[in-house]
Amino acid sequence: MSTVERPRARPAAALHTALARRRAGLVRRGRRLLRSTERLLATSDQHAYEDAEDLDVLVAQLDVLIADVVERLAAGRPDPDGGATLGDLGSALIELQSFRSEVHDHDVHERLDRLSAIEAGLAPLRFVHDPDELLAKACETVVHSCGFDRALLSRVEDSTWRPWKAYALNEGEGERGFREWMATNPQIGLDHLLLESEMVRRHAPALVDDPESDPRVYRPLIKASGNTPYVAAPIMPTGRVIGFLHADHESGLVTELDRDILGAFADGFGQIFERAVLLRRLRYQREQVREAMTTVEQVLEDLANAEIELAARANPDRTTGAPPRIPPGPSPAPGSRIDSLLTPRELEVLALMATGATNSRIAEQLVITDGTVKSHVKRILRKLRSANRAEAIARYLRLTMASPPSR
Repeated sequence: MSTVERPRARPAAALHTALARRRAGLVRRGRRLLRSTERLLATSDQHAYEDAEDLDVLVAQLDVLIADVVERLAAGRPDPDGGATLGDLGSALIELQSFRSEVHDHDVHERLDRLSAIEAGLAPLRFVHDPDELLAKACETVVHSCGFDRALLSRVEDSTWRPWKAYALNEGEGERGFREWMATNPQIGLDHLLLESEMVRRHAPALVDDPESDPRVYRPLIKASGNTPYVAAPIMPTGRVIGFLHADHESGLVTELDRDILGAFADGFGQIFERAVLLRRLRYQREQVREAMTTVEQVLEDLANAEIELAARANPDRTTGAPPRIPPGPSPAPGSRIDSLLTPRELEVLALMATGATNSRIAEQLVITDGTVKSHVKRILRKLRSANRAEAIARYLRLTMASPPSR
């Protein structure tokens, strides 16, 4: 990772650690609240709930207890055995609702904080204009800005899914084994059973919380990655899926928020990637135009130098101040009909053109203006059906140097 990226990656990682610690603290408090409420209700199935590791599962369990407490308060019968009073139930309800509100606030702030971390992670990528360099940074940015421990980038080519690059926060034996599997260059067909083909159709991220029993997952991938829950999202720079991002946690737990966060990152990354591709095409087209202009400039320079050289060779004596006279060109061959095509003045202009004289030199020789010379040249080219001066001169020379027709 470059020195430019490090200052942004560290706060994202620290943010992920702080959020994880706060979530773990809420889980511990929720467990204690769950057990104390169960004891207060004195139900026959106390400790029916196993200790939940996921905060969302724990909140769902507490919601069931909240409903039970509300029902007893509404009936006015706190406890048939006389253990809990209405005041105890009211206090328990307040505590449960307060905890529920705190979890809601935590979820909102966690979502906002993680979205801010995504924006901070994508910001340096906006200055990367090479698509290949962007793809090389994708997995690392996902881990550091989205709060995951591992990330996988895959290509989609036609109907084939190809795992391509991976990055892990902690390189262990499992990660090395996964890289060895990727080195075999697996090419996976996107049939209707795969979760990835579903993402191609729906253009939406997905969550796999139980890969062992989920029939949509690709078994070799799950086996190589350690059979952990994961989230995935499609990369769609132009509305067409060109790749996938997969990510997971070392804890083995993923949430709907993780899915949404990875989806938001994939959307932002896709837009940046599309911009980089367009910039590369513009650079290529600009280079093509630049090369074409350089070639044209060189050709024009060569033509100009050649014309000047011909004029210089035709006029070696420049001892006088007056412009040297141009030697007359060859006269039409006997029997040639060029004199019937051109006027006498046009013949004079063409004869001087054959010596390599420029329009200015012809104007000086014939004591006419440059504009008049240009008009004569245009008519000469049209009458001789020539595309340029060189072709007209060549035809003129062939006609003037041809042998007279036999009688």
